[in-house]
Amino acid sequence: MIIFKRDFFTDLKLFFTTLIKKRWLDKYGYYYYLSVLEEHKKKDLKKLIRAINNELKSYNFITNLKDDYLVFLSNYGTFGSFEKPNNVYVNIQRTSKEISLTIIHEIVHLILEAEPLFEHLDHEKKEQLVEKRFNELIET
Repeated sequence: MIIFKRDFFTDLKLFFTTLIKKRWLDKYGYYYYLSVLEEHKKKDLKKLIRAINNELKSYNFITNLKDDYLVFLSNYGTFGSFEKPNNVYVNIQRTSKEISLTIIHEIVHLILEAEPLFEHLDHEKKEQLVEKRFNELIET
């Protein structure tokens, strides 16, 4: 099950985490936001969550999740990130389809991070494995 959350402290955390990791994010070509685009300032959060849920329902992987995942919605940070054991952070300055795919990607990260061998891989290898599994899941 996916539980959506939004709070000021998460926004603050993502803003400062992004600032601190900016060089690393730039090195690996990540996109991120440290400000809010004008068209997203008045975004209807309830409507967005409904749209995201509708998108996610089309993926069997999501409807069959055994664990609960907390999905924090924010205007700041990268498109998506995760924190063990079950936290997913997504930037909402995109379409509901893009946000939904990011949620799936980050959940795949969390699932694979539980594998003992996965933690010994470098960042690029991890992303390759996550993308491979992600593509398998969204095609079914």
